[in-house]
Amino acid sequence: MSKKITAAILIMVILLSGPLKARLPSAGVSQAELSALLDSLRKIRSDSARLNLNEVFFHKVYTALSSGVPALTNLDSVNITKAGTEDGRIRIITWNIQQNNGENLYCGFISDQQQQKIFLLNIRKSEPVLDENQVFNSGNWPGGIVYKIIDRKMGNQARYTLLVWDGLNRRESRKYLDVLTFDKQGNPAFGSGIFKTRDGIKNRIVIGYSSGASFTVSYTKQKVVLSGVRKSQRNVNDHMIVFDRLVPMNPELEGQRWSYVPVGNTHDAFIWFNGFWTLTEDIQAKNEASPAPGSKKDKKPEMGLFPRNRD
Repeated sequence: MSKKITAAILIMVILLSGPLKARLPSAGVSQAELSALLDSLRKIRSDSARLNLNEVFFHKVYTALSSGVPALTNLDSVNITKAGTEDGRIRIITWNIQQNNGENLYCGFISDQQQQKIFLLNIRKSEPVLDENQVFNSGNWPGGIVYKIIDRKMGNQARYTLLVWDGLNRRESRKYLDVLTFDKQGNPAFGSGIFKTRDGIKNRIVIGYSSGASFTVSYTKQKVVLSGVRKSQRNVNDHMIVFDRLVPMNPELEGQRWSYVPVGNTHDAFIWFNGFWTLTEDIQAKNEASPAPGSKKDKKPEMGLFPRNRD
């Protein structure tokens, strides 16, 4: 990034770090104004000018969120991404600022209704390598567009699973599964060891793929029959995180994620099982038009809960 862009980011971090509690006057702020500002900053050709206008937009979004006026806080007509939890506690607002080199900067807010606080998601550039085991706070979370929040609990503690899109650069995008929790002081943290994979337990799952490919990660209800578990646990009829199987376009490009594309009608999933999202391969994801109950097509094969080696 240029020195001007870096300096602007540092100023925002210094001025806006941590939870934002003060209520700003809502006079002069409207969804129409926010939409116009957003449209303008997306049309600007200069990276530095775009970032400067985004700072204005950022402050006005915070003013709207903290106003307490439903017509402003819902931001329903502003074309940024809003995702909420089923329990109504958390709302995450995110948007990206695409730079001329194809990279993206991300910023946004976490609105916590239980604590009556708004936390800043600091503006950040995508990290080339996203650590699957690190825990981040709201100030250093690598960022992305949060498009789905899934409520799951472990004991009395809520763990919110996030589905996130990140346009890393012109060649590679990635989607990742992350976890939002809150510490004893009520501060947000990202990353929690609830993902079981063939490589052990991870704090998050990161999946890179070709920016030109259509790669789906969704939260849908499926029926599967598990093997290797107690009989009472074999039949699963629940929402799970389903995603396309990816392969490199050429075997020689193995490991270079910018070359990975969906293999076809093959899906894997993370199933919620005994307090963990557990990887299960070769899910036969059903369409909206489900087969008739009792028909041959309705029969589900047994699936191993843990991934099998594909040699």
